[in-house]
Amino acid sequence: MSLVRLLPAWFHAVADYAVGLGLIIIAIAVGGSGKAVAAGVVVGATVLIVSMLTRYPLGVAKVLPFTVHSAGDYLAAALLLLSPWVLNFHDTDGGLTAVYVVAGIAVLAVSLVTNYQYSDKREWSGRVPATA
Repeated sequence: MSLVRLLPAWFHAVADYAVGLGLIIIAIAVGGSGKAVAAGVVVGATVLIVSMLTRYPLGVAKVLPFTVHSAGDYLAAALLLLSPWVLNFHDTDGGLTAVYVVAGIAVLAVSLVTNYQYSDKREWSGRVPATA
């Protein structure tokens, strides 16, 4: 579910792992209320697990179709954008609120421009097909 298909699957995969690790590391390093830290760690860990299970270039188990993964991307963006207000830490943990809002916007932006029609069978090999 993309607006345009600009980003290839490999780039999206790199972004997924960067966001997952970044959320966990930043939440723990910055600290704050239990809810604020837990939001980053839980969403970050979930992004990493879903990424490892996705059938795309950096997937490990490759059991989850990339198109299904896209729904998880939109859910992660929503969780990041809403968690500071739903969990009520936006006033006390301004730094993590800002990080989560920026990360949520970034996840949403990447999701809107990713080509989710990836297939390792269709991966471009760089060869020119032979003409008959």
